[in-house]
Amino acid sequence: MKTTDLAKKALIFGSSLLVASTMFLTTSCASDDDIIDVVDGSTEVTSIDVSSPADYAGTTISGDIESIVKLDASKEYTLAGGVNIRKGAALIIPAGTTIKSDPNESVAYLLVERGAQLYAEGTKDNPIVFTSGAATPARGDWGGIIICGKAPINAGTEATAEVGDVQYGGTVSADNSGVLKYVRLEYTGNAINDDKEHNGFTFNGVGSGTTAEYLQAFMGNDDGFEFFGGTVNANYLVSTGSKDDSFDWTQGWVGSGSYWYAEQANDAGNRGIEGDNNSKNHTAEPYSNPTLTNVTLKGNGTDKGDDGLRLRVGTKATISNVLVTGFSSDVIDVRDITTINHLNAGDLSVSNLNAADDFSYKVDGGTTDEGGEVEYVNYEEDGLKEFSVNTTATGSGEAWLSGWTADLPSDLKVSTVSDELVTDGKTFVATAK
Repeated sequence: MKTTDLAKKALIFGSSLLVASTMFLTTSCASDDDIIDVVDGSTEVTSIDVSSPADYAGTTISGDIESIVKLDASKEYTLAGGVNIRKGAALIIPAGTTIKSDPNESVAYLLVERGAQLYAEGTKDNPIVFTSGAATPARGDWGGIIICGKAPINAGTEATAEVGDVQYGGTVSADNSGVLKYVRLEYTGNAINDDKEHNGFTFNGVGSGTTAEYLQAFMGNDDGFEFFGGTVNANYLVSTGSKDDSFDWTQGWVGSGSYWYAEQANDAGNRGIEGDNNSKNHTAEPYSNPTLTNVTLKGNGTDKGDDGLRLRVGTKATISNVLVTGFSSDVIDVRDITTINHLNAGDLSVSNLNAADDFSYKVDGGTTDEGGEVEYVNYEEDGLKEFSVNTTATGSGEAWLSGWTADLPSDLKVSTVSDELVTDGKTFVATAK
């Protein structure tokens, strides 16, 4: 056992843990893994001293990161295979750094484990860019960034991440996995198998002490952003050309988001927002219940698109100032009886909705949460809850996108969609009898 190294690991969690760990080391012959579990501490907010990082050796990032290291923005780095930042470790990426996936290795991705941190702080003029290293970049060339935190989820106290076979979730709402700011991920979404694919940014049980803002997922093969529970707040998010959903949440995400912008490419795209609670248990707590403001969702105007917002399997949410255009199905599609109950109780709301083209609202699903058939009726007949159109709602706006985001190439850009707005004040909603 290396007592000195273990004491250094314990130091990052403050003097009280240092004393406790030192006493432990002098009185026990426990394994290194036992000490790491103590350092992680399921009830402690992750806190790592990154004031004196070591320089990362070389320009190929591979294997596990088990110490506190910093990249150099003057160098171009290669991400080779799956890279885990282990508990007690941290990776610091300065503004302007470019990291390309290695197309000759196994699928590249960067995963932050519970008790680890990532500090990727770009600027508007010098964003951090993760991109494909292939000669001809395409969706799915590499994985993406996965962050695993200790905040609560509703799939048990903890769960196993789809990528990396590591745990996420816990009881630390304010946990801190680091800082992501002005970061762009390009050509992510490599398929793991028929049921699992990498997203652009994946937040697994990430806590509110984490900073996530000014992030772009560009031309990914699956979702742009997905939240699996947690309490993290995420602002100024951009999902461009995502093949599946632009934004997705499940497993009890209760954070907030402001200024979300989605734009589908003309060759692919599913929903602007897919909001779930828990597909296996619609009444699992904590309920997904984010608060979103200033949201723009642009569909591709073809049958390759889908709903602007699909809210289902028991999610709650408060969403306001939303601009939706160009989706081939419904502006809003609410499904499943628990979700509808939240709607009628006022726990699920969408206000100040500006819907270009034909405004439609659908409650669908056809079955109760328990599998029985239900019948839906229009609110106008029964005086139920309603959504209303506000033709002055502006959504996220676009000025803040300038300077740090990538735009779709012209051959994938969607033709102008009709900007004729509904002006007759139509409001639609339905619920189960």
